[in-house]
Amino acid sequence: MILRVGRFIVHNWPLKTGAVLLASILYVGMVALQTSSTWPGSITVETVNQPTTGVLVQPDPMPQISNIRYMAAADVPVSQASFRATVDLSKVPLSQDESWARIQLVATDPRIQIIDYQPQQVRVELDPIIHRTVNVQVVTGAIPSGLSPATPVLSAQTVDVSGASTYVNRVSYAEAQVRVDASGLDVDEDVALVARDASDQVVSHVQFEPHSVRVQIQVGSQIRSETVAVHPNVTDSPAAGYFIASVTVTPSVVEVHGQADTLALLKGAATTEPVSVAGATSDVSIPVSLVLPTGVTSDTVTKIQVVVHLQAQTSTRSLKIGVVPQGARSDLNYSLSTLSVTVTLGGDTAALNALDTSTLVATVSVANLGPGTYTVTVTVVVPPGIKVVAISPGQITVTITVGSSPPPPTATP
Repeated sequence: MILRVGRFIVHNWPLKTGAVLLASILYVGMVALQTSSTWPGSITVETVNQPTTGVLVQPDPMPQISNIRYMAAADVPVSQASFRATVDLSKVPLSQDESWARIQLVATDPRIQIIDYQPQQVRVELDPIIHRTVNVQVVTGAIPSGLSPATPVLSAQTVDVSGASTYVNRVSYAEAQVRVDASGLDVDEDVALVARDASDQVVSHVQFEPHSVRVQIQVGSQIRSETVAVHPNVTDSPAAGYFIASVTVTPSVVEVHGQADTLALLKGAATTEPVSVAGATSDVSIPVSLVLPTGVTSDTVTKIQVVVHLQAQTSTRSLKIGVVPQGARSDLNYSLSTLSVTVTLGGDTAALNALDTSTLVATVSVANLGPGTYTVTVTVVVPPGIKVVAISPGQITVTITVGSSPPPPTATP
């Protein structure tokens, strides 16, 4: 085998040596035809593979690639389209701290060989996307003389703000800016929201949901305020065996604003949206809005808490049950003045209907009594939720004698 390899190597060795020399000459010639050059332009760095849960905060904007040294044949055209610079964000950690990321520069023409470029790294900050809830504040600016706008009514008192944590954490409130016209016309429009920080400066790179709110403001010299009671609108009926014991409303009074003739339509009371207690077996607590006539507004239109207190219907029932001595001794005889009593039970109607009366028995305690005649109290134990209203008679006479004790009396249902 070794001999065959050796023969193959030395076989026609002049021809093989010549081929190697020719290839070397061609390579040197090709390199000689190419030149090392520096492209004078710049390339914008693109970001790729950015996570959906993060936002690139820094740098803004990305740096430009310059001082690109390359090799290419003299007849190869080189332009801005010949290069593409990217930064892969898939491996950059989500954090408010900066980290280094590599800039990858590639040639779009395979005849161009990149030798060097600057910069080759960039410090990036990839913030996590967060959400917060902020209040909406209406800004009206200067009010024309002679006008007295009522308190603005908003379709949403709070909104969700989202974006990079660096920006979202700066947002203090969402501003809805409206203009009160000198003509005195009421304001009723959708207003785009603007993010503001604690110093009232605009915060960019965030989004609101909803992105706008409806602002309604009554404008006019006849606007006045009035305090009225809140009337809860309770509808439907609770489950069978329950009734409405009471209703509480918080707040019980509200301040409303509007024209004098419009406020007169309220007749001193503002009604809430319907509160249904259909089929309920326990208290119903729900926040509701006020139902106000057109032209009437209130600061607490969406902050009314209504609690409907339910109570089970109660009833009584009387039945006769047997009496037995409790704690009887086998060497004594016990004679009861009556073997049954009438007991009156009270409680929820549903609980009384479900009670198995065959399990009830009345007892008198004789555990510590010797021979003689005694007046003892009758006791009846009932399940939870049911109470003993009366026992008749409440006390009976027990006569105890010495002798062979007959079997204890059997309870009479």
